[in-house]
Amino acid sequence: MNEKLPEELLPQAAPVKKRRGPGRRLVDWLFSPWMKEVDSAPLDWRQDAHRAFVEQQPLRARAMLYTVALITVCLVVWAALAKIDEVTRGQGKVVPSRQVQVIQSQDGGVVTELLVREGDVVRKDQLLVRLDQTRSQSSLRENLAEYRALVVKAARLRAVVDKTPFEPDPAMEEFVPGIVDQEMALYASSQEQLALEKQIAEEQLHQRREELEEVRAREAQAARSLVLAQRELDLTRPMVNSGAVSEVEILRLERDVNKLSGERKQAAAQMNRLQSAIQEAQRKVSEVELNFVNEVREELAETISRLNALREAGTGLSDRVKQTEVRSPVNGTVKQLYYHTIGGVVLPGKEIIEVVPADDTLLLEVRIRPKDIAFLVPGQQALVKFTAYDFVVYGGLEGEVEHIGADTVMDEEGNPFYEVLVRTYESGLAEDKPIIPGMTVEVDILTGKKTILAYLMKPVLRAKQYALTER
Repeated sequence: MNEKLPEELLPQAAPVKKRRGPGRRLVDWLFSPWMKEVDSAPLDWRQDAHRAFVEQQPLRARAMLYTVALITVCLVVWAALAKIDEVTRGQGKVVPSRQVQVIQSQDGGVVTELLVREGDVVRKDQLLVRLDQTRSQSSLRENLAEYRALVVKAARLRAVVDKTPFEPDPAMEEFVPGIVDQEMALYASSQEQLALEKQIAEEQLHQRREELEEVRAREAQAARSLVLAQRELDLTRPMVNSGAVSEVEILRLERDVNKLSGERKQAAAQMNRLQSAIQEAQRKVSEVELNFVNEVREELAETISRLNALREAGTGLSDRVKQTEVRSPVNGTVKQLYYHTIGGVVLPGKEIIEVVPADDTLLLEVRIRPKDIAFLVPGQQALVKFTAYDFVVYGGLEGEVEHIGADTVMDEEGNPFYEVLVRTYESGLAEDKPIIPGMTVEVDILTGKKTILAYLMKPVLRAKQYALTER
């Protein structure tokens, strides 16, 4: 049985081809301390070919085993070091971040144009509804016409007061040419009236001066006549004793002296009166222009007061005209229209339209189960996914937790939940992908990080905690 077979009858082993390449070199480097190359101590194929064949099989098995072991260790190390996000999930909806804007009409009117519908997205100051402007514009035009007329009048009166030529504003000549012509005529007429009054006063002064000269001449004549009569009386009186002149003649001369003396005194008194009259006439001459200017000043003050009143009234009337154009005070979405027909009568102070504000950020009401609330704190980051838009295609919005409810509330089915407010950093996904209040969302709130190993060990740890504890 132990006789050796002839050499030519031994099975000839096929020559072993060494594997070369990156994979082979990696295996050689990793497992060189544990394995031997088959060709490092060439087998004696002629003595025991079967033994050589058997020794090659465990070598490959060991290499495979060591490779799997190394990969397993690497995976465990990676799982122990690599971290993943730990999130709390909840569902909710988009809510207005500010109160709904109820737009009213202060003065009311008749609806002439409806420019939006419920659900339309509107911008700030966008025209929504137009009311009839006929009455408000008519009142504004009347106010403006009166205001312009008074502006021209004030300019005329100011020219009179300042004693300067009246030169109307060219703009007023364009807007109210008829009023300008009228005021120019009034200015010319007033100047003529002033000149006439001054002329009359000066003529009266001249007349009083002439009367004074006449009285002075009469007084001088009376004084000279009185001197002569007195001398004649003095010369005649001695002749009475001699009988040359009768007493009747003396009486006549005395009567003439008294008469001339009276005329002189009367002329002197009249001179005093005329001097007073002349002073009064002089004062009248100077007062004619002064009184005229004072009257114009009073009229100018009244005109300016009226202008101020018209200016204030014009502001109110302009506002009434603006009120006929109902505009959105904010960016948002039309929630409700209270009038849907042209010609509808809007009463003063009544609501016309409601707009839900669309801020630069969105506010979300998220429902969180009580068992998930423990690790939530304000300021945590969140990822918002809108159910109306595919998250894989359109993505979501980032935000943060703004407020956490102090206690649970019940939903329609009696299930408790915490209400958490999440505010996004942006207000929309894209220009053509609007986000409106009421849209439902799914929110992932980042509460921390944990390793993959901890995640994988969690079921084991939970089973360990509860294992072998039942009765």
